[in-house]
This record gives sequence, C-alpha cells and structure tokens, in this order.
Amino acid sequence: MIESPFVFAAFARLSRRAMMLSALAVVVGLSLVVATFYLVYNQALDGLKQDVHTSAQLRASALQSEIDKQRAVPAVLAADSDVQAALVSSDPTRLNNISAKLENLRHETHGAVIYLLDKNGVAVAASNWTQPESFVGSSYGFRRYFTDAIRQTEAAEFALGTVSHRPGLFLSHSVVADRRVIGVVVVKLEFDPLEADWSRLKDTAFVTDSDHKVIVTAHDVWRFKSPPVAGRDQVSQALDIKGMGGWQLHVYRSAEAARTAGLAASAILLLLEVLLAGAILWTLRRRENLRLKAQSDQAYLTRLERDVGERTHALRYANDKLSEEIEERRNAQARLNALQADLVQANKLAQLGQITAGVAHEINQPLATIRVLADNALSGLKPAGIKANLETIVRMSDRIGHITGELRAFSRKATGESQPTSLSEAVEGSILLTHSRLKSHKVRFQRPRIDAGLRVWGERVRLEQVLVNLLQNAFEAVETAANPTVTLRLEDEADVVRLIVEDNGQGLPDAIKTALFIPFKTTKPKGLGLGLVIARDIVSDFGGELMADIDVANGARFIVSLRKAAI
Repeated sequence: MIESPFVFAAFARLSRRAMMLSALAVVVGLSLVVATFYLVYNQALDGLKQDVHTSAQLRASALQSEIDKQRAVPAVLAADSDVQAALVSSDPTRLNNISAKLENLRHETHGAVIYLLDKNGVAVAASNWTQPESFVGSSYGFRRYFTDAIRQTEAAEFALGTVSHRPGLFLSHSVVADRRVIGVVVVKLEFDPLEADWSRLKDTAFVTDSDHKVIVTAHDVWRFKSPPVAGRDQVSQALDIKGMGGWQLHVYRSAEAARTAGLAASAILLLLEVLLAGAILWTLRRRENLRLKAQSDQAYLTRLERDVGERTHALRYANDKLSEEIEERRNAQARLNALQADLVQANKLAQLGQITAGVAHEINQPLATIRVLADNALSGLKPAGIKANLETIVRMSDRIGHITGELRAFSRKATGESQPTSLSEAVEGSILLTHSRLKSHKVRFQRPRIDAGLRVWGERVRLEQVLVNLLQNAFEAVETAANPTVTLRLEDEADVVRLIVEDNGQGLPDAIKTALFIPFKTTKPKGLGLGLVIARDIVSDFGGELMADIDVANGARFIVSLRKAAI
C-alpha cells in the first residue's frame, strides 16, 4: 500500500515540466476510459440486437410451424367421408364414432380440442365428448370462426373459450357435400406450453393481433390490452406471422448487458492505468526504501540472532521438562496398573477367605470317611471289604484333589489376556467354590445345563471371580428368606451369551440401586464396596457388560453379557 505522505513528497520533488506531463497523462487516460466505454457499449449493443433478431426469428418460426400444423387438421377432417356422412345422417352412433376419432386425433396433434359443428353452429361431435365440459350440444353459431368459415371455407379467431374460458386460437374449415356447406370443423390451439417456455427466457416476448392487442404472452395482465412500449434501455424486434392477418411477434430485451460490458471494459482500462501509475510511484518509493533498508538490516540481524539463541535455550529447557513429565506419567500409569491388578487379586483372596470355611468342611467330610475306612482296614477286614474301602478312599481323594485344584486355580493371579474360554468349566468351578455355603444355608439352587463346547471371550480365573462374587452375594441375600432360592439362568443368542443370577431375597435398597457400581458403596457391615466394581471392570475387559436389573419386583437380578467365541 502506498503511503500518502510519501506520495505528496514525491510530487513535491517533481519539476514543473514533469507536473504538466503528469496532468496531460491523466487527461489522456480519462479520455481513453470514456472512449473505451462507448466503443465496447456500441459493439455489445450491435451484438445484442443481432441476438434479439435471431431469437425473434426462431420464435416466429416455431409459432408459424405450430399454427400451420394445426391448420391442416380441420382441412383434412373436412374432406373425411366419415365426417361428411355423420353430418348428413345425424346418426348418434356415427357422431359418437366421430367424437372418438377426434379424441384420438387430438392426442396425436396435441391440440386443445377438436369439434364438429353442423350448419347451424351446434357442436355434434367433440374430442372432449366424455368430459364434463364437453362441447357437444353447445351452439357456436355466433362465433366469427364459424360465420367466416361458412362464407370463405377457412377462418381463424383468437378468443376466450365459451365453456373453458381459456384463451386460444380457433382454426376452422367448412365441410362441403354436394356443393353445399353442411358443417364446420374447428381446432382450438392453446399456447400455454409456448408461453411457459417464453417465461423462462431472459427476454420478453408476446404476440399482437391486427388490432394491436396482446394475445399470446406469459404475462396474463397484458392479454387483450395494448402492448407495453419498449423503453430506451431496451432492444426490440417485431416480425410478422404469415397467414395470420396482421399478427406480429415482439421481442424485448434489456440493454443492461451492453452497458455492463462498456462499464467493465472502461473499469479494466482505468484499473490498468491506476496500476501503471502505482507501479511508477512504487518504483520511486522502492529506491528510497532500499537505502533505508540497508541501514536497518544489520541491526535486525543482530536482534534476530539474539532472539534465536534465547528461543533455542527456552525450547531446550521446555523439551527437558516435557520429557521428565512424560516419564513421570509412564511410571504413574505403570503403578496404577499394578495397583489395579493387586486390587483384583486382593478381592479374589478376600472371596477365597470367605469360602475357605465351607471348603474346609467339604474336605473334612471325605477325610473323615478315609480315616474310618482306614481304621476298618487295620481292624482286619476281609479282602473284599478292603478293596471296597480302598475304592472309596480313591474317590474321596479325587474329590479332595478336585477341590484343592480349583482353590489353587482360583487363587492364581490372572494373566489379563482374553481368549476363548469354556463357559461350563468356569460355571462349574464357581459353583464348586460356593457349594458349601449353598448347603449350609439349605438354599434351593437352580442351574442351567451348559453345552461343554460353548466358548466365550474371557479368562477362566477372572470369570470365576465374577461368578463367585455374584453367587456369594445371592446366597447372603437369601439367608433370611422363608424359601431361599438362587437361580442361575443361561440365554444363548447368536453373538452374545448372558448368565443371569437371581435370588428371592429382600432385594436392593433404594438408596443403593443407583450406586451399585460406585467404589466403597456397600450395605454390608464389613464390606468394602469393591466386589461389584471389580466384577464390572473384569467383564468390561472381556468386551462384555455386567448390569443389575433394578426394576425386578422381588429379590435381585444381575446379568453378565459375554461375547461368544467361535468354536
């Protein structure tokens, strides 16, 4: 951008001769702008006139062609022997056949309506004979297209329809038999499609009749009135329509495009002149700026080197701090993951402690049996009795091994990786670990039959931890129930397996329903409120969902949804 003080200073240093040359250049430049406007305007106006003339010729040709096509229809029908015979006989059947024929012909020629008048001007057949506005029976003897056709064979009249009240061109031709006129065939041509096409064009077109009244136009308010006068800012063209007795087609188009072209050309020239003047002033200013710039470059480079050094030091310090923070965050995340794993293991061991007493009872029973059988063997049983005792001891030892093996597997720290896992094995393990509590409280336990081949995504140890937690909660909930019942149900769908744990206990208190999965929220006196939270997180790691049905009427219901694994 050119600063005004410098411009004034530049002009102040110009000599008187230079100032005169500058003033002359301004006058010449403005004269060129004005001359360019009129030159381009006149050229564009000539082109616009040629376009309007071409447009008028095309429209007049299209209009003339349509009129000539429709004019041939009544002439052909007037020579038709069927039409003549129907007029002579006045037989209703023949007239109906003629109406059907006119209807088909109207569809082919795209006329508005075709009808047949007798010598009195009464319509005896029409293409609209099946429609409510049928012309059949109407009298048109007063119409000029009828009276003129009677006198001079052919006629044309533009008027409003008597029945439809729609404007149109009526073309008629007399029907002659035995050298006497026996009727008239009439075709009505409506210009609605043509007017619709004209309305979408950028210029204005209309047709006037011999009385210089507008008859065909896209503007209904102009019809049957004197045409609008072309303004000074418009280009107009008028062409005669042959054979229509004074019809003329008028086309008006705004000359604004020519004016716009002239203004655009002059504006471009003016812009070029301004750019040229600006380039000259810019050259003068550039010379001055080069001198000033040479003085300030060294000082700027010195400041730049100092700023770069300071920025580099600041960036290095910020990068070191960021590296320290990243390392601290990594260590914190590692500690958090370790704490979460320890918390899951601690919860599992806490559950293990709760079921230890029951498991001890489960082990004590087979141990006592083994001791009795061993004492019997020492007392001198017969060989047959010793064999039976030893077989019983083997079964009891297997049971103890199964229980202790399940305890070892349950207490083992999980790997944390999901894989296809046998659902039946996980369910059997959790039931075995909680079986003692079920027996001690005389709980009626209902369980599903699970296909041994059913696999879900998860990890057996952690899945057993979830099921043990839910089953223990259910057994505790029915301790005071009259008929304690815990139900484990299975829903096997296409991609999802659901395990549902239900009890008929007192249900969930209202205060805890919305806080079931919030850490440290519990109703148990010695509980921590972490069991359900950890169970939910474990199921979520499997890609599943643990939820509670808080709307159940009696007791509680928990639903474990797991993804099914391909076999």
